[in-house]
Amino acid sequence: MKPLKLTMQAFGPYAGVETIDFTQLGNRTMFVISGKTGAGKTTIFDAISYAIYGKASGEDRNGPELRSQFAKADLVTEVSLDFSIRNKVYSITRLPQQPKKKEKGDGFTTLPARAELYSWDENGEKKIIASKINDVEEKIKEIMLIDSNQFRQILMIPQGEFRKLLTSDSKDKEVILQRLFHTQIYKMVEEKLKVEATELKNSVELQVQARNEAIRRIQAVTNEELKGYLEADSVNDVIMMPLLQEEISGMADMIETLVSTLKDKEKEQDDFKAKLFEAETIVKQIQTRDALKGEKIKLESQADIFTEKEKQVQLAHKAALLAQQEELCHRLKREMDQLKGNVTSIQSEMEKLDVLAKQYDQQLQAELEREGERKKAVDVINQLISMKDDVYSFSALVKESEVVQSSLKEAKEKHAASEKNLKALEERMKTLLDKKTEIEKGQLTFIENERLIEKMQSELDRLEKYELYLGRYKKTVQDLNLKSGKFENIAARYSDAKVLVEDLENQWLHGQASLLATRLTNGEACPVCGSEHHPAPVSLNEKHIPNEEDLKSAKQQAALLEKEKSAAESAFFEIQSIEKIQRENCEDILKEIRTHRVDFNENNSHVIKTEVLSTRNQLQKTQKTLVEQIKLLDTIKSEIEKSESDKAVLQMAIQKFTGDVNELTVLFTEKNTILKRMMNVIPENLRTESAYEKTLTASKKHHELLVKRLEEAQQLLQAVKEKQSAESARFQDAVKHHSIKQNELNTEKEIFVSKLAEQGFENYGEYHSSKKSEGEIQNLEGQIRNYREEYRSVSDRLKELTKLLADVKTPDVAGIRASLEKLADEITELTNQRTDLFVKKRDNEEIYKKVEKLNEQMKVLEDRYNLIGELHNIARGQNTYKITFERYVLAAFLDDILREANVRLRKMTAGRFELLRKTDRSKGNVQSGLELLVYDQYTGQERHVKTLSGGESFKASLSLALGLADVVQNYAGGVSLETMFIDEGFGTLDPESLDQAIEALMDIQSSGRLVGIISHVPELKERIDIRLEVIAGQTGSRTEFIFTN
Repeated sequence: MKPLKLTMQAFGPYAGVETIDFTQLGNRTMFVISGKTGAGKTTIFDAISYAIYGKASGEDRNGPELRSQFAKADLVTEVSLDFSIRNKVYSITRLPQQPKKKEKGDGFTTLPARAELYSWDENGEKKIIASKINDVEEKIKEIMLIDSNQFRQILMIPQGEFRKLLTSDSKDKEVILQRLFHTQIYKMVEEKLKVEATELKNSVELQVQARNEAIRRIQAVTNEELKGYLEADSVNDVIMMPLLQEEISGMADMIETLVSTLKDKEKEQDDFKAKLFEAETIVKQIQTRDALKGEKIKLESQADIFTEKEKQVQLAHKAALLAQQEELCHRLKREMDQLKGNVTSIQSEMEKLDVLAKQYDQQLQAELEREGERKKAVDVINQLISMKDDVYSFSALVKESEVVQSSLKEAKEKHAASEKNLKALEERMKTLLDKKTEIEKGQLTFIENERLIEKMQSELDRLEKYELYLGRYKKTVQDLNLKSGKFENIAARYSDAKVLVEDLENQWLHGQASLLATRLTNGEACPVCGSEHHPAPVSLNEKHIPNEEDLKSAKQQAALLEKEKSAAESAFFEIQSIEKIQRENCEDILKEIRTHRVDFNENNSHVIKTEVLSTRNQLQKTQKTLVEQIKLLDTIKSEIEKSESDKAVLQMAIQKFTGDVNELTVLFTEKNTILKRMMNVIPENLRTESAYEKTLTASKKHHELLVKRLEEAQQLLQAVKEKQSAESARFQDAVKHHSIKQNELNTEKEIFVSKLAEQGFENYGEYHSSKKSEGEIQNLEGQIRNYREEYRSVSDRLKELTKLLADVKTPDVAGIRASLEKLADEITELTNQRTDLFVKKRDNEEIYKKVEKLNEQMKVLEDRYNLIGELHNIARGQNTYKITFERYVLAAFLDDILREANVRLRKMTAGRFELLRKTDRSKGNVQSGLELLVYDQYTGQERHVKTLSGGESFKASLSLALGLADVVQNYAGGVSLETMFIDEGFGTLDPESLDQAIEALMDIQSSGRLVGIISHVPELKERIDIRLEVIAGQTGSRTEFIFTN
């Protein structure tokens, strides 16, 4: 994949539309991306990653967070990318979900995320492939063949991450590689095995506990051996399960015996129940016979009472025949009394009407005498009616005058308010114009201050660079002195060791010669020279003859010191070279500083830096204030324009209000003159319509009241006279009816006395005491009838029971009941024994089944635990090599990375260094397998990567990063991604190492891969002739390609 053109709109620090045309590079394939921190260098890669995958390069930079804070509210965030891959060209456009200002009204609406993918054919025509997000994702997978994580690993190389990967221990390296290769799934497998192993172990323990609890619940009744094991709290299922089977069989036999015994007892119980029922029946019959005898005697004693009641009933029937005549006499008497009361009432009413007639006649005479008052009321009404038109005209004129007066007052107030507002507006405009002039001056100051700040920042950068170089140089000088002393010391020790070896060799040879001389005999040939004469043999001195071990030890010491001398010499020459480079760097930067500050030296560096920093900070504070003021300029200009518009409107309003005041003043004067004239004609209390209408209404009501009172007096008198006539007629009729009713009563009384003698009553008192109501008669007859029936029933039942019990004896009910209760207790006891034994047998059977089932389950769980537990121990590193499953996978990834990385590292270091993975086991329980060593060809030895210098560490880190990109690319099926971005890391390199690093990158670009280096290092900018400059400003960032050649 190679980017052709990238367009960012309201994205990150890019406020507007920013386009980067990579085709401007032509055949060049390496460029530097430079700019201030936060300007938006890494955002370029974010935009490429977001355009293709909908995700930025960092997990914390996605979606709505990618929108520019500098962008205008109406400009949407959008990224477009034209790119080529496998000789085809594609275009993709993405918009994240984001808020957008509403076109009408206030507030925001949410725009949904959108994506579109196009392809370009051979004729240069653009054709849409997918327009929905899901469809675009699927097409991108087909085109790119790698996911977003692989894309970032291949294209974006963050140097800091790989410097950590280089020097960290196995544990920290594991975290970094996890993040790079997303191997959490292997950790999840390990955790899953751990969880399952723990769960299986817990399950087995729970099953054992459940089995033991079940065994402890066994109830032994028949088996003594089983009882003994239970009392000893044994839970050995192998021994106890067969015994439990025997116990269950014994319980079944006991239950069968109990059931047979229980049936016999229940049959015997049924026989006793029948005897008890028969005995209780006889006892009840005897008791009933005795009770009936007593009841018959009691009824016979009541015979006289019921004979008297029969006589009362006969007299009551006779009295009932006279009651109707008696009631007739009583009714006539009540009617006569009522008629007499009616006559008295009518007489009283007639007397009251006479009093009222006299009173109403006097009232009528009084009303007739007020005829003059009624005429006067009519005259007042007529006078008011004739005045109505004048009153209504006056009232309307008053209202018109009040309206005009109110309008005049309002117009004057508006006129005064407008003049006041105009004055305030003119003062506000003067203030705004003064502020506008001040801000415009501040703009010039701001531009000048920016230039000064930039100049001071450059000077601070030079001073910081000088301090950095000087610090490195001083440290290097210390290292040089240290390594020089170390080299001289080792060289002296090596020289001494060589001398010692030579002395020991001479002593050893001399000793050998002495030993040989002791064995020489005259006349025998010397084994060395062959001479038979030995004139001067060497004398033997055993104390000074070294053995072979001494000589070998001295040689080994000398060889070791020679290696140390070689290593120290290499380190000395290397530090000497570094010291020279750093001294030259210090001299170069010092020369650059003195072109601007002639008096600069190392002693006043801190003072000058503090002075520049203080001045710059002060200017930056001033700039912040100026920025805030400049932001107000557009607002102030808008306010001035608005104020000028408002001023014109106010001036027109004042002119209008002046005309209105003059016109209303003339009109009010005219209305007021007419009002004064009419006030002389209309009384003061009638000058309003409401007062007039109220007075007219009151006059009419007064007249109506006088007429009404006269008519009411006439009507009252007439009504009383009519009532007097009616009551007189009623009185005569009532006297007549009372006389007739008196005659009827006398006749019926004579008839009642005659009938009383006929029925045998001597006087009215005897008749009255014999009278009874119908209910009382029926009640007495019912009592007599019930008595006779009860007497007959008791006699019949007594006769029947006496005959039935003639030869029967009283049975022993208590004895039978006691026997039955004893038998019931025996049955209950047997039933409880059977139930208890049945429950225990059932529980034992359930326990047996449960233990058998638990044993089967435990067998399965134990087999599973043996497998899973062993896998978990292997996966968590409890193995021969102390390597976890995940770390084993990571080690394989790391080996692949090192193989690719060493190809570049050997070239960058002229074949000196090679990275190796340490495979030795760590001591104790420490996890191992990911530590790195470096093999140094100069010394022929391995050492830890932490011993590498800063420049060497960078080369190793860069090699690792490039190796990772190659490995991920190979894992993705050899996908060709023709672009790479490297983020920082070149600041620690000396010129020679920088050349070697650039040469390694040249190898990458020689295959046609586009390499972009994000860096602040000036030397890198000088060595690479193309620079994509990211320029940050107050309203956002912009980009520009700069070609130096």
